[in-house]
Amino acid sequence: MTDISNASGQYLGFLPPRFKDRPDADDVMVKTWLVGDALADHTVPEIPAPLSLFFDLVAPSAQRAGAWGFAMLWLDHHPHEQPGWRLSVGHLGSVDDLERAVAKPLARLVDAMALAEFETENWHMTRPLWRKRAEPVKLVFWGAFAKHARAIFDHGDGASFYQPLGAGLRADHVAASLPLLEDMLGDPFLMGGMGFEDAMHLGMSLGRAHLIESWIEAGGSEKEPYFRPMRIWHQAWLSNALIDPAVASLAMSGKPAMPALDFAPDSAPDTRRKSLDDLSAWLTTVFFTDEQPALRNAFVAGVQNAVWLDSDLQQYLQPQQRGEILQGLMPYCRWFLAMALYNHLGNLASGTAGDDQNEFYATLVDALPELAPLGDLATQRDIEQHIIRIDAARAASAFDTLVLPFCDLLMPRRQFDAARS
Repeated sequence: MTDISNASGQYLGFLPPRFKDRPDADDVMVKTWLVGDALADHTVPEIPAPLSLFFDLVAPSAQRAGAWGFAMLWLDHHPHEQPGWRLSVGHLGSVDDLERAVAKPLARLVDAMALAEFETENWHMTRPLWRKRAEPVKLVFWGAFAKHARAIFDHGDGASFYQPLGAGLRADHVAASLPLLEDMLGDPFLMGGMGFEDAMHLGMSLGRAHLIESWIEAGGSEKEPYFRPMRIWHQAWLSNALIDPAVASLAMSGKPAMPALDFAPDSAPDTRRKSLDDLSAWLTTVFFTDEQPALRNAFVAGVQNAVWLDSDLQQYLQPQQRGEILQGLMPYCRWFLAMALYNHLGNLASGTAGDDQNEFYATLVDALPELAPLGDLATQRDIEQHIIRIDAARAASAFDTLVLPFCDLLMPRRQFDAARS
């Protein structure tokens, strides 16, 4: 991304920070307990007083212990188990250190309510569990995590780049803090400008949110509690993915403000889908215009093929749907592959292809041997004729693992004058 020290813009020096000293997410352990008795149904009850007291005490206690971490209270919506309260505590360090950091507030809770260990895993292993069955009800941070959260919530332009604040949520609302987990422990986004995979990632985030809304609508009120965790977590991840594009847009004159998602607890699929449509229109107006055809096509491909490109969603596909989805993905796959090959073979002809490009191309040919006859004198027609021989299943499997990274390597990234420090 543009060197901020040399950028000339009104936001110079006033941009929100990235999470400093980002830990390896594998080093963040999460211990989860079942708390109290099973609940009668999936409605959100009042938080029991002992759990409220725990959340009043846990952050100050862990802060005094010098720990970095968070605590999340959630309702379990597993379709084959009774609903109930679950308490997850995340900590940068060992499980023993985690238990020591929250020992006093946890001891009070144990005295007041029944606790049973549910699961202890690192953050990466816990996320799939949450996405499938956890409705977050309360979330607090301590240590460096809390410092980063305050930097986002207290930023003067926070409502312009952080979706929950833009939608009017208070900082203590669980939906306001949820995207920060991904911001602090997920993969950093838009580092060094916007490339192909970034555009695809944004499209996938929107596409899967749309898809989940259609599943909720089709399932009706009976199935809604079981889709609710997926909707909440994907909305949080979309909110996080939009932070950096929104920050970049702050330095763009004459562009519309980012519209807000619908976080209302009583919102319906159609109103949430309307806000997704508004966001899509904003992204195509500000970033994915006709002047950026490659990025625009990557974005659209992500929106339309999220169910295939997102491994979390593939498991929900019916066998008869796979063929249709592969056929829909093929035009994008062929377009991107042709563009990557045209650029790489042109670089070979001019002697400007780097070793990294040549190594990647060799890997691509190993996966798709139909491309092997192509050389530095190949024409665009030659490239297209060889690509058309690749069957849909192998092309699709190579799309996100080989084709997009190859495009990312070859094509210049779009640069911005505003980026998080």
